[in-house]
Amino acid sequence: MTKFGAIYLSYSRDQFDIDEINNIASILVKEGYQFPVRYHQETPWIQLYVNEPEKVISYGKKIAQIFPNQKILGLAAYTVSDSVSFCYFQGKQVIRLLQSGFITERQWEKIEGKKQPWEDKILNKLTLEIGTKGMVSYNINQIGVLLNLPGFGIPQPGEPWTIQISH
Repeated sequence: MTKFGAIYLSYSRDQFDIDEINNIASILVKEGYQFPVRYHQETPWIQLYVNEPEKVISYGKKIAQIFPNQKILGLAAYTVSDSVSFCYFQGKQVIRLLQSGFITERQWEKIEGKKQPWEDKILNKLTLEIGTKGMVSYNINQIGVLLNLPGFGIPQPGEPWTIQISH
């Protein structure tokens, strides 16, 4: 059984500044969120690790309102029930929201917003492979690699996937 939940907050990689990331972590703490905050300098995203995959969408919506000028992505999976969700917010606007298996096993429960260019390639395949051992994890990994999210892909030798900020 594997479970994974993370929210990704965009930041300007052109002006990478550890102080900016620390400031974001501090704002989240002030708002009552104690998520582990991780980043990787090669990606334009900060990862907020969420230990409750079923809450990624609701947390993503709240964080999008705290940081209305940032893009917010949420990605979650719970392999024991083949559950998967993806959300993409900017401020109060839902760009895309997909959820399968968190309420009704192996069924798309929520579909909102504009279809993303990579969806057919990955999510149609995921739907066909639900119930096949390891495929939910594999396809979540494919989404992470495709979107260049921290913690996905193969790190360079001697390089950590992510660096965690303590707050």
